[in-house]
Amino acid sequence: MPDRYPTKKSRAKDGNCSSDNAGRHPDKPAEPDLSLGSQEYLLRALIDHVPDYLFAKDTRGRFVLANPAVAVDLGLSVADLIGKTDFDLHRRELAEKFFADEQAVIRSGKPIIDTEEFVVTASGQKKWLATSKLPLRNPGGTIIGVVGVCRDITEQKRAEEALAESESRWNFALEGAGQGVWDHNVKDGTAYFSPTWRKMRGIGLDEPVDPSREAWLARVHPDDRERLIGETDQQNSGKLRQNAFEYRERHRDGHYIWILSRGEPVELMPDGSVARIIGTDTDISSLKAAEARAAEEKEQTYRRHLAALEKAHEATDAAHRLAESLARHDALTGLPNRRVFAETLENAVSRARRDSVSYCVMIVDLDRFKPVNDINGHAAGDVVLREIATRLGDLSRAGDVVARLGGDEFGIIVESDTPELATEAASALATRIIASIGRPISIGDQIVEVGASIGISICPNDGTNSDTLLRTADMAMYRAKEEGRGAYRFFALSMENALRERTELEQDVRRAVLEHEIFPHYQPLMLLAENRLVGFEILARWHHATRGEVGPDVFIPIVEKLNLIDRLTYDLLRRACLDARDWPRDITISLNISPLHFSDPLLPVKLLSILSETDFPPQRLEIEVTETSLVADIDAARAALVALQDIGIKISLDDFGTGYSSLYNLRELHFDKIKIDRSFISSMQSNAGSAKIVGSVIDLAKSLGLPVIAEGIEHWQEMQEIIKRGGEYGQGFYFGKAIPAGEATAMAQGGSANKLNRA
Repeated sequence: MPDRYPTKKSRAKDGNCSSDNAGRHPDKPAEPDLSLGSQEYLLRALIDHVPDYLFAKDTRGRFVLANPAVAVDLGLSVADLIGKTDFDLHRRELAEKFFADEQAVIRSGKPIIDTEEFVVTASGQKKWLATSKLPLRNPGGTIIGVVGVCRDITEQKRAEEALAESESRWNFALEGAGQGVWDHNVKDGTAYFSPTWRKMRGIGLDEPVDPSREAWLARVHPDDRERLIGETDQQNSGKLRQNAFEYRERHRDGHYIWILSRGEPVELMPDGSVARIIGTDTDISSLKAAEARAAEEKEQTYRRHLAALEKAHEATDAAHRLAESLARHDALTGLPNRRVFAETLENAVSRARRDSVSYCVMIVDLDRFKPVNDINGHAAGDVVLREIATRLGDLSRAGDVVARLGGDEFGIIVESDTPELATEAASALATRIIASIGRPISIGDQIVEVGASIGISICPNDGTNSDTLLRTADMAMYRAKEEGRGAYRFFALSMENALRERTELEQDVRRAVLEHEIFPHYQPLMLLAENRLVGFEILARWHHATRGEVGPDVFIPIVEKLNLIDRLTYDLLRRACLDARDWPRDITISLNISPLHFSDPLLPVKLLSILSETDFPPQRLEIEVTETSLVADIDAARAALVALQDIGIKISLDDFGTGYSSLYNLRELHFDKIKIDRSFISSMQSNAGSAKIVGSVIDLAKSLGLPVIAEGIEHWQEMQEIIKRGGEYGQGFYFGKAIPAGEATAMAQGGSANKLNRA
């Protein structure tokens, strides 16, 4: 053993620690005692090999004993460390802190246990320690110094700091989107309430809030309590994976506000009950007020009609006629309802058989109506439907029948002498309807725009009964929507087969999404000047058992129509994060987000949840958005993008140059990259206009400090042209087509993509 630990014999003979040879023959070399019975040997071995800091200091703070763990971190040998003080080894403020703690132990005789502190090692590393210091006493009980033990807790502190940073970003993202955040620990009865949550209720930032269920129910409106007790019982038992409750809660000043509370359990007890749940609250008082006003308007309309009938007729006849009217007319628009429309059509078909006249049946379905409801509320949607009903009534002739069939769908029956004249009349009327419905509609201070797709069937050519005529007109309407909307189509026999095929395809798509049959593939993204792989774009691929490869341009619109785009997008992202988690940390993945996602205020939370679940860093994820997904609601888009960027996710503007609001979007929104649409890249060599557009976009991006990605590079000449004009990144078949996860992993580990011919 080294000489740094003096033995009892040497101290007895020499009175110091300079020699360890007392009592042995001067001509005989020392032999260490290695027997298990040697307690001194075992103690020395323990001190030398324990990974924690072990040391002893005298009353003046000088090291009299230390193990290698202390010395190595300070860049010294144990022998060099002995006799030094912390003032010789650390910055003055640290040394003063250590010295003050030790003096307190020496004065009081009381130990200090597990104090968190840090040192800076000789290599410059900041190391966090849990330090315990105890009084060192001689056999007579006098304190002659301190004994210290330090345990390395650096990784624990880093994990705590990372968790705190992640939670702060999550809270900031939601607060920025106007959501009040709450976090309820059911196990210990504690809760966190964010500043927005408190402001929503008039509660001060530092004011204590009783988190108990009883205190919350005391603030809930009496009419809502019983319902909420039942719903929260289900929630707390673990039967609800997610909840969304609407209720009224008393504000500090006494009035009630409407709350939409969404929550999701994040921790469960062994019996399946909820241990911890987090969520957000949204103040929907203004929306509820608008709905109440609309309901009151409808009620007032009803009362006015009733009063007019009572004045015009006897009381019994008035009540009977009112009941008949409500049964046969749409309450919102006042138009005949589907029942009346079907009866009228059946009579028209009978007359067509008897008198040799013709009728055209028109189904009018509104385009872009759902966003009106989603963004502006159902009250705004009701205003639009009433206005559309008025415009259709103004366009129709005295003998025509206009009805509301349900939702945003209307029906029209037009009589003509012959099928040829019916076709002409239907074409002319459909053209006027599309133009009229396309005009802006005012809703208070707001302006909304919708459109119309129209399907037309002719009686008796396309059917000799009402059910067939409605079905064929409906097929024609769907064909009009498929071919671009804002148009009308007449029924053709080929549509029936197409409808059958479309129905079968929709069923296959639904099953593929629900059973996870659609997989992520990865297209390389290259840093052009270095020919270096820097990322992959996630692309959806589906191999059908009998149809073979089905392109995303076919199945993605169907997924959106079936309202499954959220499920598919998050499933692809979750798989991609797991695939890419162990790739080099400089390799990113990018995902295109559908416009439908921007109507979901919890989009940032859902993305962050997937990243947390898969342990994938937000800094390695890029979200691509198209211009068309932004223009519908620029404020909602801005809030979502800011929340995502606050998390650490990068945002790219995809297909730049194809939208009508590009410069406005670049000014209003802060993107991290711009992607030039592939149509300009592929035509650069043959079209001087496209080449100029590409150059202009790159110059514009440079002036804004934004990197540029060129899509659709298929040839060496295109790549060189992009590099020459200053473009940094590129992707396309020249570097590689979209490949499955295994091939992408091999490519990521290799660092650069193989150059492949166009697939």
